[in-house]
Amino acid sequence: MNSRSNAGAVPASATSDNDARWDLVHRIAESQRFAKSQRLREFLLYVCRSALDHHLDEISEQKIGERVFHRAPDYNPNEDNIVRSQARLLRQKLEAYFATEGAEEPVVLRIPKGGYVPEFVQRPPDPVSVKPTLLEPFPPRVQDRHSVLPWLVGAVAILSLAVAVLSIAMIRTRPVAAPGAGSHALNALWSQLLNDKSPTTVVIPDHTYAMLQEAAGQTEDLQNYLRRSPPGDSARARQLTDLFPRFASRRYTTFDGVSTVVRVLQLAEKFGSRVLVRYARDITLRDLSPGNAILIGRPTTNLWTQLFESKLNFRIQSDLANHRVVWHNAAPRPGEPTEFVAKFDGTRLEGYSSVAFVSNLNGGNVLIIEGAASSSQEGAADFLTNDKLLTRLAEKIERDGRVPYFDALLRTVTIDGMSQEPSLVSYRVLSGP
Repeated sequence: MNSRSNAGAVPASATSDNDARWDLVHRIAESQRFAKSQRLREFLLYVCRSALDHHLDEISEQKIGERVFHRAPDYNPNEDNIVRSQARLLRQKLEAYFATEGAEEPVVLRIPKGGYVPEFVQRPPDPVSVKPTLLEPFPPRVQDRHSVLPWLVGAVAILSLAVAVLSIAMIRTRPVAAPGAGSHALNALWSQLLNDKSPTTVVIPDHTYAMLQEAAGQTEDLQNYLRRSPPGDSARARQLTDLFPRFASRRYTTFDGVSTVVRVLQLAEKFGSRVLVRYARDITLRDLSPGNAILIGRPTTNLWTQLFESKLNFRIQSDLANHRVVWHNAAPRPGEPTEFVAKFDGTRLEGYSSVAFVSNLNGGNVLIIEGAASSSQEGAADFLTNDKLLTRLAEKIERDGRVPYFDALLRTVTIDGMSQEPSLVSYRVLSGP
């Protein structure tokens, strides 16, 4: 369906159809990035047309919720974060569009974090871009059906975008709710991780090493990682290192990892806590323990999580041969399956993530946030930083005003590119040290 017929939610316009910026908006809406994201197209069209027609009063979270996502006029955005969560996806798709299909567009469309009013910015004459190094033709000798290049180019493009937006996200991301009155669940958990006594170490995932494992077709353990040994040995892995001799030394992470860090930093400010953000490859066991730490990523992307797997009921296994991630249920309750695997039927993706709060090895606490995909990782971060969502778990397990150690499995459903609110599937209360 042509996106011009999908703009029923936007205000009537007499001018923007003759604006070159409006043509750009439609090129984006009709691109491959938005082909299966009907609601995100409507979101994009609504805010852009409102801006171009100077109806800035129509571009608010409340109005977008009503006009685009069909919420009731009196709905509470503080309790329903549909607009904020979809705005994150929209920004990701815009970043991806201008790095690929829209790489030659002279004007770049952005929706700055912290608001929803779009900006149309002239592209600099010599932009800093990943395009020249990632999209150049490669030598014919590697263009065969076994080549790792299609996988590599796509993966590195996404990871590079994540690194590129880090500084912007750190400054402009919408603040999370301040813990205090009405934020009981946030206080009950995060006061045990963030305080003014000592800094909390946040460890972001090492997606460079994850890609090396995928190329080798096998996962590695923490001991091998600490020796800085390359994962496995295979023709694909050798091809990768032959093409990019310094690839293994690069430090790539992903947007969802970065956005989770930003949420933690915002909470830390509210609690008056200092935070040290470290790349997984750059820390040692001495840096991690004792003290409080937050580990972002699953065992293949943040191998430090392997230290705590024995404490958990929901344990992640990356099946690299079949390109899937499985959550094993170590002690199923009546009616629970022994495994949880993501399901995709063309328009609906049902994914899983897990969040665990455990004791550190030599004193302190550790929070582990694991997701198999961007939507599920973001869902886990939403769950932990939204008082309404976290209350669903806290009210079941809270003791004396504090959340005890726990392991929880979450489900995130994405329909036509639109993520739904994460739901609590199952949980376990864990013992102490």
